[in-house]
Amino acid sequence: MRNPAKTPPVFDPRTIDPNRVPTGLKVLIAASFMIAVGFGLVAPVLPNYAQNFNATVTMATMVVSALAITRLIFAPSAGQMITRWGERPVYTIGMLIVSVTSFMIAFAWDYWVLLGSRAVAGIGSVMFTVSAMGLLVRLSPAHMRGRISGYYATAFLLGNLLGPVIASALAPFGMRAPFIVYGFSLLAAGLIVWFLMPSQAALEAERDAIMEAAALAEGKGTGVLPSAAPSPADTQAGASGKAAKPAASGGAAGKSDLPAMTVRDALKFSNYRSALVSNWAIGWSVFGVQSSIIPLAAAYLATGGDMSNSVAGTLLASLAMATNSFGNALTQTFSGRFSDRFGRRVMAFSGLLLAGSAVTFMGFAPVAWVFVSLTACLGIGAAFMGPSIQAAVSDVIGTRRSGGQVLAVYQMCSDFGMILGPLVAGLIADAWGFVPAFIMSGLLLVAAAFTWAPFRKARWPKDIADADYTGR
Repeated sequence: MRNPAKTPPVFDPRTIDPNRVPTGLKVLIAASFMIAVGFGLVAPVLPNYAQNFNATVTMATMVVSALAITRLIFAPSAGQMITRWGERPVYTIGMLIVSVTSFMIAFAWDYWVLLGSRAVAGIGSVMFTVSAMGLLVRLSPAHMRGRISGYYATAFLLGNLLGPVIASALAPFGMRAPFIVYGFSLLAAGLIVWFLMPSQAALEAERDAIMEAAALAEGKGTGVLPSAAPSPADTQAGASGKAAKPAASGGAAGKSDLPAMTVRDALKFSNYRSALVSNWAIGWSVFGVQSSIIPLAAAYLATGGDMSNSVAGTLLASLAMATNSFGNALTQTFSGRFSDRFGRRVMAFSGLLLAGSAVTFMGFAPVAWVFVSLTACLGIGAAFMGPSIQAAVSDVIGTRRSGGQVLAVYQMCSDFGMILGPLVAGLIADAWGFVPAFIMSGLLLVAAAFTWAPFRKARWPKDIADADYTGR
């Protein structure tokens, strides 16, 4: 166990690379990749696995939705736990919960055990998701937030692409095998974060050194880290001739002693309000509709409505989803850097507008290649807006505050959209066809884009924001 009072390593801002990714974030990105591989393993198998328990289509859909529903319900509690105990223990416990429930799903003996295990997994899922976001916010140097968000998203996307490949190799071992492998991958990822993540003091010292190195490169730095500068307590103690009280350290448990930012304060930032609206639209149209309506529309387009020709429908649906992922992964390699260079607002606006336009016109695609091209545009747009919107939320919270509740509300918006989107779009598609379902979903993204429009000036409270906050 780490010693909480251990002196953190010394990082010299005059020699450290200003573009270096902090060690703790490298660990987090590696864990994200392992989680995504496991998720990609079970996602294609889960609905069919549920039907092995004599479940109807609706019952199988409930198994898929159970995780998102419990994520939404328990997101506020996850934020409170982070504020109280810190990100690292909440992250690790969340991973262990999902790992255990994955083993329970693998060895489930009836439908209700499967459904209950999936619901409990949602609690662990929101715990480690919000914790990971909190660590990304607090440990990312301000000038690299967009880039690091892009790295994290790319790792998750690549894991999602690799997961189905491994799942196909596990097919001869039955449908239970992917859940067993997923359980072990989550266990390994949780242990990696717990044991390889540096202490809290070391994490913050490295981040501050990188930020100061960037300031020096621009001719603005002093070469003195915040931790090396005398604190108000030190100054007061020196004046009175008394020794300053040692600062508490949360290094061992990962708990931060930083003040918590409230949701009420965050809502005073126009960029945070825009992020909430956008994340709800993204949950609806990018995560929800993309995983439900788009595959069905692709199959319908390929077969001309003759669903007995399942091979052609499956091939086009798979090609559309693969093209979407490829466009997203390719764009993620530079979208984060663009966000840091050109600002969050212009990237979020461009990405939402492109993705919304692509979804709107999907229902009008006359042939397969047009439909596939539009799914690629959706992936590119998602890569533009995703890291930028997350970085915008990080900018609001800053590096000197804890943002557990703020991030939990942000995550809830996506989960709510992801639950509601497929349901409403599916009802519209059943009643009036795919065209109005796609139009409505696309226009939600377009409407969200205009909350980031260049002609709208960002507003924020000067007394709450970090000194270097620009809202751009």
